[in-house]
Amino acid sequence: MATPLKLYLADDHQILIDGLIAFFHEIEGFEVIGFANDGATMLRDLQIKTPDIILLDLNMPRLDGIKALERIKIGFPTVKVIILSNYHQTKLIKEAKEKGARGYLLKNGSKKELFEAIELVRRGGLYFKLEELAEDTDINTVFSDEYMLKYQLTKREVEIIKMVCLEWNSREISEKLFISESTVNTHRRNIFSKLDIKNTPALINFARANGIS
Repeated sequence: MATPLKLYLADDHQILIDGLIAFFHEIEGFEVIGFANDGATMLRDLQIKTPDIILLDLNMPRLDGIKALERIKIGFPTVKVIILSNYHQTKLIKEAKEKGARGYLLKNGSKKELFEAIELVRRGGLYFKLEELAEDTDINTVFSDEYMLKYQLTKREVEIIKMVCLEWNSREISEKLFISESTVNTHRRNIFSKLDIKNTPALINFARANGIS
């Protein structure tokens, strides 16, 4: 019996990971040997686990996908990486390719396409069909993906920034997002730190300047 292809999944959305695990469980010849919801945890796992291919998200907390990709190629050069992302930007696709990714797919693509990409990369090929079709996003529209990567903001943090701009307080935000008020305050502190700002008025000014609010 042939040795199964060992996969590692890295994405900040557990529901996506659960779906992929179920998908690969139904296909003979694949084994998901681990997963992580952030880049730092993934890199720790790679010290003890050796996947053949990593399916890697770009927007993750603690260490984004591009920085994680750089470290994978330095520390684990035999591991192949396929980017699985929401971002459809020429610049990001080219950057991922230049930094050593073997493929790039959108999360809303078909499972058939994902399977084809994995098979091609397994055989030593590259899968970058999106490269010629990608559309650059205007940096002034609703907080572009490029800015999310630049400041390492999570989707939840962007949600909270928008709510702060609507003059919602921490209690109101916590009720809306179904999280504790202390968690909201932790998010706000992290946002201030990432953006290197000191207070709410400065956050609102930043949001308006960058098209978030």
